[in-house]
Amino acid sequence: MKSKNWTNLDNNKMKPNEYFLELITEFPTLKTGIESWDSEMVHFRMEMFSDYNIEQIKEKNHTELKRCFEFQESRIEKLNSDLINALNVSYCESLLLGKCASEMTEIKKIMTPKLKIVYVEYEKYYEELTKN
Repeated sequence: MKSKNWTNLDNNKMKPNEYFLELITEFPTLKTGIESWDSEMVHFRMEMFSDYNIEQIKEKNHTELKRCFEFQESRIEKLNSDLINALNVSYCESLLLGKCASEMTEIKKIMTPKLKIVYVEYEKYYEELTKN
């Protein structure tokens, strides 16, 4: 039971359904893949977007990749805790450890400011985690 002093930090924050609706509106080619996952599977849905980003890196399509980064950038401060977690674990980690991991030093240079902060913080967290 929550006390009357309970503060819900997710109040007025973007929920996953809203985020993914905006995502497939902006990137319609992802619609089938995103919608193949149950709406509760936020991490798998986010990973679909990360995979799309990785495709752009492999194809050296920096124009589309920047558009992906801008999509994330414009929403970072609006995301609820589930989406923030998915952004870190399923998006940033996938870029950090995925098929284009060796290219991320260069890719970070074209990342948008807020997204780059999230990515670099996750990168540091992961480095610390693997030290132990």
